[in-house]
Amino acid sequence: MKPGIPFCQSEKTYGFNLCLVVIAMMLTACYSGQPVEQTSKGKSSDRTIRLDTFRLSQITIPTNLAYSSLLDCLDRNDLQNIDRALIVFSNNKADSLSRDSMLISFNEFMDNVIQEFYAGKLIGNRKLMDQFENKEDQSEAKKMTALLAAHGISLSYREGDFFLEPDLDFVYSHLDGVLTSGSRSYLQTRISLSKGFVNENNQPVSPPDSLAHQVVAWENFILTYPGYAFKDEILALYIDVLAAYLSGLDQLPLYDPSTKILNQEYQTSYLHYMEKYPKLESTKTIKKFYDLLASKGFKYDESLDSFLSELNFIPTQNPQ
Repeated sequence: MKPGIPFCQSEKTYGFNLCLVVIAMMLTACYSGQPVEQTSKGKSSDRTIRLDTFRLSQITIPTNLAYSSLLDCLDRNDLQNIDRALIVFSNNKADSLSRDSMLISFNEFMDNVIQEFYAGKLIGNRKLMDQFENKEDQSEAKKMTALLAAHGISLSYREGDFFLEPDLDFVYSHLDGVLTSGSRSYLQTRISLSKGFVNENNQPVSPPDSLAHQVVAWENFILTYPGYAFKDEILALYIDVLAAYLSGLDQLPLYDPSTKILNQEYQTSYLHYMEKYPKLESTKTIKKFYDLLASKGFKYDESLDSFLSELNFIPTQNPQ
């Protein structure tokens, strides 16, 4: 295997900055999504695109700073730059901490590309809406969906609007070989949670049990990777799902609206959670809440609200 072209190898500040400037100039010319060569008819040649990809595959990134600088050179209006960003990521020489930070940088870049595409191509596009709403002919809608899917973007259309999300399976398949154990587990967890949950009869679980699965998944991740780069985002996700688990959902309130009695699905889920996960710290919180509910005859009382408002949802790494 031929050695990659170093993005920057010197640890000296001057050499590093100079290297960034040179590479940035090259990337602006070659990888902004604009062809550097033209055919006689004015169309970009296939050879030019292959050349861009080849050059990118030879660049080795040593730090997240270098990767972020490279991403700044890529045009957010070009879907192909998602693929180019993945190519460079997959050829990195960064340490574990930098690689985790690089995933954050890539996610932000991909989100920006998605936002630019939505703003420039989808929002208010009545012609495209008609194509998605045409039940007899979905050919154009399928073309748009396939175009985005080829670059790792999932497109859905509902209630008169378009919804775009990163396809995490796509990202994972391109980066699996260079991810740290933390980033691999993070993506695997997000992919698993996005697919929903089924019971032993292959039927969707109840909304409370779905929340319970998410609480367990993120609590285990936080305890396993306490210093992970996405820790603040993951902690926020954990707090949100645990709070929802203890306070109810819009589609399934915690209490029956007419009787103010705890919904049976939540009571069953709490009992199952306490039995199945006795060592988790969240179980202690759920048990305290359940015992308070039991003392009130499982009927709503304002003291339950006070209990929830005073909870510390943040798990400790080594609970006693």
